[in-house]
Parts: sequence; C-alpha cells; structure tokens
Amino acid sequence: MEDTSNIAPGTLAKFHLGLTADGASCAMVFVDDQQHSIACIAGFADLEGFISSLAQAATEMARRRAAQAGNEAGEEIQSASGTINVTASSFEADESDGTIRGLLIGDGGEVIPVQMRPQVANEITRNMLRAAHVASSC
Repeated sequence: MEDTSNIAPGTLAKFHLGLTADGASCAMVFVDDQQHSIACIAGFADLEGFISSLAQAATEMARRRAAQAGNEAGEEIQSASGTINVTASSFEADESDGTIRGLLIGDGGEVIPVQMRPQVANEITRNMLRAAHVASSC
C-alpha cells in the first residue's frame, strides 16, 4: 500500500453525484485540480451524514470568515445566541416518511439542514405570518 501521509491534498475541481434507479444508494465522484479522482458508493444514511458534515463545515467556515473580517476591522463579532440571519431557504416533502426537509441559508454562508413533521411546518408558517408586518393592503 502506498504511503500518502506526505502528499498534499488537491483542491476540489469537480464533484459528481448519481442516484441508482431504485434510490437505495448513490455514487459520488470527487476530482481534484490534478485530475486525481475517487469514487464512493453511499447509502441513504451515509449520504445524509456526509451532507450534515458538509453543513457543519460550511457553518464553521462562515463563522471563521466572519470572525476574521471582524478582527481585520478591529471589531469583535458576537453571535446572538447562535442565531443566523436567514437569507434563503429550500424545502421539499419527503414522500417516504412524510417529513419536510430543507435548508436554511444565512447571509454569512451558514447552512442549516432542517427536518420537520408537516404539523410543525404549519405551526411555523402560522407563527411567522402572525409576526410579520403587513407588506401591503388590498
């Protein structure tokens, strides 16, 4: 087996994702800037764990960028109890278990995966509509 401990990793240049026809697994291919590639087969739980790890890494990268920007400006940035300023979101129904899955994206690049029952989604929607100011009157 080749010793790769002193080989510097390349920069991710391409990523491909494919699903099997039955949806039981997916294939992921990572290609670096030197055209080295690695292919992986993952089941649903593995893919979900991978996505969660990526989301955590993205959140940490955004936190560090924000902290660095604050340090460069001579300011100290403090998180408001771990909250983010949500600037985008994406949700879809998961037909297999009836839950709603999605992502909340913050203006600092934070990505938070969300999964909830439809009743919770309805409650959140109702509460947000009650809290929002009327945009216009008819």
